[in-house]
Amino acid sequence: MTGGHPPPIRSTEELAEQAADWALIAKLLEAPRNDWRRQLIEASADTVDPELEVAVKMAQREGHEYFHQCLFGPDGLLTSCESEHRFERDRGAVIADLQGLVDSLGFRRIGPEPADHIVAMVGLMAHVTTLEAEAVADGRVGEAMYLEGVAEWLRRGHLAWFAEQIARALLDTEVCYLSHVAYALEARVHPAGEADTRSLRPSDPTVFDKKSET
Repeated sequence: MTGGHPPPIRSTEELAEQAADWALIAKLLEAPRNDWRRQLIEASADTVDPELEVAVKMAQREGHEYFHQCLFGPDGLLTSCESEHRFERDRGAVIADLQGLVDSLGFRRIGPEPADHIVAMVGLMAHVTTLEAEAVADGRVGEAMYLEGVAEWLRRGHLAWFAEQIARALLDTEVCYLSHVAYALEARVHPAGEADTRSLRPSDPTVFDKKSET
């Protein structure tokens, strides 16, 4: 966000659907541990995105913890953290931006990844969108406007800077389920018709001022 008019508020149904899809993408990007496969099936029950439906089916046979670690781990083949793509910004500043949002919105997740890791950021987007859906359902318009601005800030100010590179890297792995995840991620971060969704001011305070206006 860079000021101006706030983005329009979406319906509860649309927000709930999008939140569920963000959560499913996050689950697909997690390490395939314990009952991961069952959780994927449950999380995909209501999705209407064919890319995610196919990804879940293929992940049942392709998911492997060791291979995931080779890709997404600290020394993995993928550059999975935003700060590793943002040479113009200090790594600590990038993480501080996101950690501040995580703390203020009460986002809790189980996992060792830092706040700027793609898995953590997609999970955070799911959390923000869920909170917005709840606010719209309860008629808390001011809070919903604030959270819509936060979602845009997260998408344009952070995810847009490196999601495309992540998606291309996932496609290059030639792992079928990750290829479908890549398409689903790219479609949400860079919607059709938007030439460049990156915000040059990822910490634009006007986003957070929305809450104080309610």
